[in-house]
Amino acid sequence: MIKQLAAIALGVSFVTAPALASELEDQCVAYAAETSGDASGCSCLAEAADDTMTAELMAIESEADIEGLSEASKGAIASCWPEA
Repeated sequence: MIKQLAAIALGVSFVTAPALASELEDQCVAYAAETSGDASGCSCLAEAADDTMTAELMAIESEADIEGLSEASKGAIASCWPEA
């Protein structure tokens, strides 16, 4: 029973991960457009983010939110926008 639940959870994560990445990329592009920012790294960020980072990044609404991100999320941002 536990093995079946683990397999189901793993399968769900594989199905939802691409959807979350797409949503993160879309939100990143929208945020960049609203703030006259650079959306060039949004696809990179969506690919680099794990589930925890995706949830954290999806919650960004202001510059202050960006300053409060985890080091992992800040690192992903830095690698996707190296010239920023």
